[in-house]
Amino acid sequence: MRILYTLAFFSIFCASNAQSIDRFSIDSGGTSTSAGGIQIVYTIGEVHVAERTSATLSLSEGFIVPQSVSIRVNPIVFLQGPGTDPFAGELGLMRDNLRSADPVLIPTTSPYDSSICDASVFSVTGENAIVDWVFVELRDATDPSVIVASQSALLQRDGDVVSSDGSTSLQFSIPESSYYIAITHRNHLGILSANPVALDNTTTMVDMTQNLSSISGGSLAVVQLTNGQYALIAGDVTPDGQILTTDYLNSLPSIGLSGYLTTDVNMDGQVLNTDILLLTLPNVGRSQQY
Repeated sequence: MRILYTLAFFSIFCASNAQSIDRFSIDSGGTSTSAGGIQIVYTIGEVHVAERTSATLSLSEGFIVPQSVSIRVNPIVFLQGPGTDPFAGELGLMRDNLRSADPVLIPTTSPYDSSICDASVFSVTGENAIVDWVFVELRDATDPSVIVASQSALLQRDGDVVSSDGSTSLQFSIPESSYYIAITHRNHLGILSANPVALDNTTTMVDMTQNLSSISGGSLAVVQLTNGQYALIAGDVTPDGQILTTDYLNSLPSIGLSGYLTTDVNMDGQVLNTDILLLTLPNVGRSQQY
């Protein structure tokens, strides 16, 4: 029973040296382990210096070192579907019908992972109103097929991609460096920055709506809206990175339905024949350019 002997020795040692630990120096933010019905909780707040592991028990000594936010980024993108609203489009905005519906159609849980947001973020109106969830990936600067970090995010009407609180820039706890930025959506083709972007702990804005040279694949990767902005291509309802005849055919049975549906490519809360004929069908044959 080496654990009992060690604990006993520790108690005798502390008593003989008449030492005490102030209550405020003990942190409950550590971790725990157990063996033989005994649970041990440990954290005292110093730099982690040692770890011992056996087949049945793992013990660490030392403090927890908080992991700080290393980089921040504010991507800006548009989606072709909600960008087709003629009234909002004149103002450089996307429609937010999924948010303004009663009840709200956008789920509080991301369709890409288990990320959640508070329902209150959907009460914001105007240019910062939420259009939908998107998924953001930071990719290796030398091999853009390698995903270094990713997270679900929320897209505002003016194109800002923000964190799940609905307002602040995206934060990633990875080293300051250069990364490709990829953004995907549940019924649009994904988009990738043309080059790695240098990111650090100050917020870097990455606008992928104004300049084709900032987008991998250029004009092949996006469509240009009537207001001049470039947008992710609508119609990948599968989604698999390609818009095929099957995307078009799979949309047909949904005509007349309402809700949060991938076949609702213009994202107004309803699947209409016009959605399919004006968006999905013309984009058949398009694919992601990364």
